Amino acid sequence: MTCDKIEDLLAAYADAELGPDEWAAVERHLDACPDCAALLASLRTADASLSRFPEVEPPADLRETLYAIPARRRFRFGLDVLLRPSLQPAFAAAAVVLTLFTFYVFSPAKTQINKAINRQLHLGYSQVEKLYAKAGSLTDSLGGVADNVLVSLKKVNPLGKTDE
Repeated sequence: MTCDKIEDLLAAYADAELGPDEWAAVERHLDACPDCAALLASLRTADASLSRFPEVEPPADLRETLYAIPARRRFRFGLDVLLRPSLQPAFAAAAVVLTLFTFYVFSPAKTQINKAINRQLHLGYSQVEKLYAKAGSLTDSLGGVADNVLVSLKKVNPLGKTDE
């Protein structure tokens, strides 16, 4: 057996809760593996230390308070989930999108809407292309200016440092 499997069985081994086959496999592994034997010794030391702690009985009012806490329910999908206020904006947006989609699908002027959308998309693409072209020319011109500024700063030497 591997150390990972033995580590999973060590607590049950220390409490004598293993079957004979598993008990023998753990024994063989512990004889051959000093790391797992050290882990078992640490586990037994921890058990011995914990057994020296006194048992404490909680006060009655604390127990009543703890028992009064409702048990956590598992998540169930039902109508109560749909009525949560945090989902209302999402449902409103979905309703608007569904309404617009319905108007589009059942509109008698569907081809004209398609043409208008296509036209607006192409106008947007051309504006983006123009912006990219302007940005490229701007970076080219700024590159030259940046070089000039660096040369000027070296000549002026505003910090008063010498090259030595």
